[in-house]
Amino acid sequence: MDKIGKYTTKPFKRKFQEETTLFSRNRFYMTGLLETDITEARRIFACYKETKGTSLSFTSWVAKCVAMAIDENKKVQAAKKGRNLIYFDDVDISVPIEKIIDGKHFPSILVLRKANEKSLQQLHDEIRAAQYPDKDERITTISRKKIDFLFSLPKFIRKLIFWRRLRNNPFYLKKMNGTIHLNPLGMFAKGTYGWAINLGHHPVNVIIGGISEQPRIIEGKLENREILNIALKFDHIIIDGAPATRFARKLVDLLKTAAFLE
Repeated sequence: MDKIGKYTTKPFKRKFQEETTLFSRNRFYMTGLLETDITEARRIFACYKETKGTSLSFTSWVAKCVAMAIDENKKVQAAKKGRNLIYFDDVDISVPIEKIIDGKHFPSILVLRKANEKSLQQLHDEIRAAQYPDKDERITTISRKKIDFLFSLPKFIRKLIFWRRLRNNPFYLKKMNGTIHLNPLGMFAKGTYGWAINLGHHPVNVIIGGISEQPRIIEGKLENREILNIALKFDHIIIDGAPATRFARKLVDLLKTAAFLE
């Protein structure tokens, strides 16, 4: 009797993800799991779609709120270089996206540069343009060729010219991947309650979790509200609990009050 059965063999094309996972061991994260009421924000999003005939990017709104919360608490995006801490003025947010080219989906990373200085509409336009590239298709191809070339090299060379530099040089990390990471993982699990936790290699990681209806007491009355789960991860070697808490409090307040939407 054949105990193996039929199977298919395909090339392993996730070397970058594999090495990113190993690289994340250099961070010692403390994690906070938060909930915030976004009922008002969801109402505005629905009205926007009804009047404009198109959807406003939820990720762009969260990115705007994250950027402004960081802008008031820039200590949380500090980066360590030797015996010094580097405090960047710019809030550069790294966001994983799927580029859609000729109907095919390609995973990619978009860095929203100076997100703290941009409007919500600008962030929305930037994300949409990156997801549906036209003239940008050539750049996408070049980027993929660079990654393919990097991973054609022996692993010890990659460690020397890329991963070690990424770990020890915060200016290189900012140039390549921004100052913080925002992962909209929950957007792929709508209606699901719960948090998502990634690994990451930034000083700050914000992970959007599920959105679900839950009962809440509002002004003495029981109501169904739309609740967003968010996970926050901070490199505890660099960031203390107090500034991390202040950032978290500000972020929750901005999301709850539907900031920047009206």
